[in-house]
Amino acid sequence: MKRKPKTRKTESDSKLSRYVSFESFVHMVLKKQLAFVTYDMWQDPYEGFVIKAMQTPEGRTDILKWFENRKINNLPPEICIQLLERFSKAVHLQSWTKSPETDALWRIYSHNGNSIRIETTRKNVEKIDSLKIFEVSYSQTNLERELGKIFSNNKILINNAFLWKREAFSHEYEVRLISNYDHEYSPVDQLPKPDIKTMIEGMKVLLSKGEITQQQYNTGIENILKENTNKQCVKYISYAHIPDFIESVIVHPNASNWFVDTVKYFCENNEISFQGKSVLYTFNHR
Repeated sequence: MKRKPKTRKTESDSKLSRYVSFESFVHMVLKKQLAFVTYDMWQDPYEGFVIKAMQTPEGRTDILKWFENRKINNLPPEICIQLLERFSKAVHLQSWTKSPETDALWRIYSHNGNSIRIETTRKNVEKIDSLKIFEVSYSQTNLERELGKIFSNNKILINNAFLWKREAFSHEYEVRLISNYDHEYSPVDQLPKPDIKTMIEGMKVLLSKGEITQQQYNTGIENILKENTNKQCVKYISYAHIPDFIESVIVHPNASNWFVDTVKYFCENNEISFQGKSVLYTFNHR
């Protein structure tokens, strides 16, 4: 009898987990949406490290020195800084982990024992429109290294401003979902009015060098001049088109019985696989 060849797992088949509160879980399931936030809504003060360094006198001085021998599309360093500052809060992120279950993550996202771990696959996430998936790197603080990742190959790679964390967080094995840039979320008021003229001149330089098209130039000018100051910190993206996006659910290992029953009931009514309470803290000698 011939053995069936083993199916080789791909990266897309890999599992991704996310720890959430019950309230967030209910909202997610009923709306079939994922909530993405801006970097400044997270507790870690080092999120958006380069951007935050730009906002301090010492950091700005060090960054301007770094730009002295570099040219990014022949734009002045101050314009590069302003562009990154301006558009950084229009980038929306959500964090997941490659780690299936850890004590540290349950403790961090405890919600007094009323937390939930949802699980999906990378393949499911890849089906969501307007998203990119990145793995977070962990290392010591190094401003020049992170600047080099953002201002690379004569471009401003804004997503790279949010893909580094300190080594103390390496246990998270974080995968970060970043939504495509959306001008609807661009807070125009971040940029001082006197700099608008300089930014327009910068756009003209890019157009004359053929770095952008006429249409991109027109759109860019429109957004620079737009008076809409609608800064939205939370952006919701639908996963309704993906069957069984949430593949399984477990609850905190210290969850109360009433909470386990509540989550079970909710999952059953929404056809989600409920795998019960985590047994991470349950003793078993075998």
